Amino acid sequence: MGRLLKGSFLVPSQYYSSLQTDMSTYDHQSLPSELWLSIIRWATCSQPGFDGATFEPFVASSARINKGEADALTVKYAVVQVCRLWRDLALSILYEDVRVRHGAHALAEVLGDGQLGRCARRLELPYHHTSTATPKSSDLALQILQSCPGLETLVRPFMQGPPDAVRFEFPTHSHPFPNLKRLEWWHYNHATRSGGINSLTDVLNYSPNLQYLAVGGELWMSSAKPTFHVLHLPALTTLCVRRINFPFIHEICRWQLPSLAHVILDFPLDQDALEAIWEVFGSRLCTVEFGMHLGFLLSDQISLFLRCCPQVKTFHYFVYFTSPPPVFTHPCALQCICLHAHPCHMFPDSDQFPMRHLSFLSQSSFPELRRIILYGNWRNIVPESYFKDFVQTMNCRGCLVEHANGSTLLHES
Repeated sequence: MGRLLKGSFLVPSQYYSSLQTDMSTYDHQSLPSELWLSIIRWATCSQPGFDGATFEPFVASSARINKGEADALTVKYAVVQVCRLWRDLALSILYEDVRVRHGAHALAEVLGDGQLGRCARRLELPYHHTSTATPKSSDLALQILQSCPGLETLVRPFMQGPPDAVRFEFPTHSHPFPNLKRLEWWHYNHATRSGGINSLTDVLNYSPNLQYLAVGGELWMSSAKPTFHVLHLPALTTLCVRRINFPFIHEICRWQLPSLAHVILDFPLDQDALEAIWEVFGSRLCTVEFGMHLGFLLSDQISLFLRCCPQVKTFHYFVYFTSPPPVFTHPCALQCICLHAHPCHMFPDSDQFPMRHLSFLSQSSFPELRRIILYGNWRNIVPESYFKDFVQTMNCRGCLVEHANGSTLLHES
């Protein structure tokens, strides 16, 4: 057997003693700084795609249950404390992901004094740091933003405490985001009234290169600023819709989004909201994804989507979190369907969900369908006879069934 070293490398036992000796006598400082930087970046890299501007299947929902970012940040903290060399190399990597917390004053000084602010690519800015209880309450947050000119991702998270505990009494300033590519925004009406960096509309107007937008919250028309200006986001390709109400959907449908290609429904919407968003954007979409939410089990959301968006080429959803629809026979241009098998143990008959979804796919009319891609753990489903029959049926129609890693499942002759 072998010996497991830190970092999950399995080393054969016969080589371990000599490797230990070599490592103890090797001068690590003789390695080039570029190599150490590559090693440190590899060791502190979280799961890819969680903060990217491009669309990736199932990343929006998986981010809620994945601890990759937190683990990566913990490793970064540890690395900068190993030695002076590693600290000098890794400090810029540590400050790529900035989260404003209780030490905001110290953070503002560190970011503003040297070059570390220019290293920041992602910033998480809670609303209590941009409150306007006084005319100057938000100045520190604005100072932090000004110190991060290369910001590519901005997160305005959900308030963990009572929203009314944070006061927004005075207007605040806007800030330009020329490099911003991804924005995650939880909307609060009382915050929006202060404008500037607390207003989604103001931030979007100052983000001309935004590609990915995730929005949540409820919009009250009484707090919305009356405007005849139509918001134009020329570079936006991905819209992730979290829990929002119909007035918010109505406002989004007024926006000009000429490059929009992917819509993620992270939370199920009511029928009026769904019909509105499909009517406005459905004809231009390439991909639609349903999130991992129990609300998608309460009604048949798939049939409504397919009827309203017959031009969509790719569809993603979670088989254990989506109600199996009846056989679909309307015109449809689907070419690829991605299925995720993340388990849901809240229903006694949930083990029947995969079979019912595969039955829907094999019996429905999808003449253009060429690929079905399986994500997650299908280990207990693949050996089942109904799954083998499904693969055979789809293969005979010219449709490949494959795992996300690229391995193809073929029926046995």
